[in-house]
Amino acid sequence: MIYDLPINVKIDGKEYKIRNYCDYRVVLDCIEALNDSDFTIYEALICAKNIFYEEPESIENIYEAIKQMLIIINLGEEETEEEQSKPIVMNWQKDFKIIAPAISRILGYDIRTQGKFTHWWTLLSAYQEIGECLFANIVSIRNKLAKGKKLEKYEQEFYRENRNMIDLPKTLTREQEEFLNSID
Repeated sequence: MIYDLPINVKIDGKEYKIRNYCDYRVVLDCIEALNDSDFTIYEALICAKNIFYEEPESIENIYEAIKQMLIIINLGEEETEEEQSKPIVMNWQKDFKIIAPAISRILGYDIRTQGKFTHWWTLLSAYQEIGECLFANIVSIRNKLAKGKKLEKYEQEFYRENRNMIDLPKTLTREQEEFLNSID
């Protein structure tokens, strides 16, 4: 059992510090890098690793460093194939402005306060307890849309009035953008 919040990772018997004691901002920066369509998968992983670790250049086993980083990001678990196949119904970058107030309510302080430390796992624990709020309603609508389910009348109205808040951005790979630009 793990009772403490991880602030370092063991790779090949040596401990490496997670930047800023695994404050949620570090992890969200990693997630942003991992989702950046301007990067190849390799570039995104290396960029995220460099953001995540206090001294990334001192790590020799890059594969294990990335694996451990992804496990920490996934709340201490390796991602399963089932999790990978679920529809994407939230985007940290797009949704943070409506997630932050709900998480802050759960934790009893504003997580956006400059200099206020919040461990990634603490943030995720609060995220899992959000309950009924604007963000939960948006995720419910996204989930129904992703699964092809019919929206209730009030959900249809909310969707029409707030489509820009609900629709997730479509990201193109570098190759897709180059192809589309070549058509012009």
